[in-house]
Amino acid sequence: MTKVGRIAMHAGLGAIATTLTLGVLGNPVAAAAEATVKPVNSTVTIVTSGWGHGIGMSQYGAYGAAKAGLDFGKILSFYYPGTNQAKISASEKLDVLISKDTDAQLHFYPASGLTIKDSAGKKKVLPSGSNYKLWRVQRSGSKRVIYYKNAKSKWVKYSSGLNGARQWFIHNTKSKTVKIQLPDGTTRTYRGEMLLRFSGGKAVSTNRVPMEDYLRSVVPAEMPASWSIEAVKAQSVAARSYAARYKKNLNGSKVYDICDTTSCQVYSGTSKEHANSDKAIKATAGVILKYKDTIAYTMFSSSNGGHSAKGDYAYLTAHEDPYDDDMLNQYRLVTLTASAIQKKYTTIGTFTSMTFKRDGQGPWGGRITEVKITGSKASKTVSGSSFKSTFGLRERLLIAVGGLSTSTENYKRWASDKNVNGSIGVPTASEQVIGSGLYAQFTGGHLYWTKATGSRLLSGAIYNAYKDAGGPSGKLGWPTSDVGKISKAKAASVTSGVETYFEKGLISCPSATAEISKCVVSYG
Repeated sequence: MTKVGRIAMHAGLGAIATTLTLGVLGNPVAAAAEATVKPVNSTVTIVTSGWGHGIGMSQYGAYGAAKAGLDFGKILSFYYPGTNQAKISASEKLDVLISKDTDAQLHFYPASGLTIKDSAGKKKVLPSGSNYKLWRVQRSGSKRVIYYKNAKSKWVKYSSGLNGARQWFIHNTKSKTVKIQLPDGTTRTYRGEMLLRFSGGKAVSTNRVPMEDYLRSVVPAEMPASWSIEAVKAQSVAARSYAARYKKNLNGSKVYDICDTTSCQVYSGTSKEHANSDKAIKATAGVILKYKDTIAYTMFSSSNGGHSAKGDYAYLTAHEDPYDDDMLNQYRLVTLTASAIQKKYTTIGTFTSMTFKRDGQGPWGGRITEVKITGSKASKTVSGSSFKSTFGLRERLLIAVGGLSTSTENYKRWASDKNVNGSIGVPTASEQVIGSGLYAQFTGGHLYWTKATGSRLLSGAIYNAYKDAGGPSGKLGWPTSDVGKISKAKAASVTSGVETYFEKGLISCPSATAEISKCVVSYG
């Protein structure tokens, strides 16, 4: 599943990426995202909201819900409606694939109490003296054999007395942990038992671990352990249910029950364990979610951008999420160059446009389900998920407009905006050339720029009155100030409220949301 709390800036595939946190905006304004977008300045600007697939529980949403006073049960009911709590056996175990152990051998370190046993129950305590530097189990035909590295760094075959045709289990009767070495030389420590499993002609390493010990690694890897305890409890139940359902889905068809990467759940042994998440796991010990008589497939992601996406099950619904919206809406700007698009879709020729289909659920017309990329030679239609993956986008919940040139002053002001934590908002249309200046439209206002007047932000009643007066082409000319409070009344009928100065006049309104008829336009 997707990690949270790690905000990265990427600039690959000819793309420029900027992360913006615009918490004051709340849910993205449902701007009219164009179905077909053409490049401007050989670029297309994409702004995504949220992070991940958006299905099931939003982790930032769970945190926001906990801050709002919801306990873990209510959080889970909100994100997985129709499910009920149940319990699994305290003895439940998982076989976890160690995906980075890729050399078809299992290397582990000597330690007091280290024991190897076979599936018939025969045991052998392995020595840990100065002549034993590292152990290695490997495949030899249909059997397992074991070696140790001696003080001279020579590998020596060891006679364990175990049946090599049977499964072997490496565990420690004292520490209950096994420290392994990965092919790149790094080490990891795992609870439970380590196994070298045969899968066809290959050998892979797995960790057989009690469910609750497995969660001690997964939960703090998927959600910061420092977050509100009710959110971490919700994550514990979601992660436990997800693992139990994943195991049920595989039903013994593989030599493992679940993988250890973001394709399943992030698991790396004892290194991630944290007292706070341990507390949440213990408080919800064995608790899972069921839908009717089946373990729920409790998918989750970092942030749904204020609106969850529909999944394949009745309890994975598309709905507004005020908790994610209240806690965090992370908008990320990605500027795709025409050359980057053409490099990925080589058959289209010169890129000319993109056409989007959406699911109709949420802001901007919902998440993209399909993208048609058109060029001078041909068109290429791909799924929304494929498009997201190709360009490293965070979400399919996005708006796309003709390129917002990164060299203009309007762009520079927007990208560096610190007033009210990003009050300018998200671009909703391509930047336009008007006479000797530029105009750019955002959810939080409108930027007007000329070399003489600079980049100025208009919004609300002032913007509406300015537009009604003809905008830059009217008698007022270009704005020379942002919207601000009236400090000294210039219009007799408007003594307080907001005002903006222009090259050839002034607009005064009794409030930022006043009707145009209440505003006064003064020339001169």
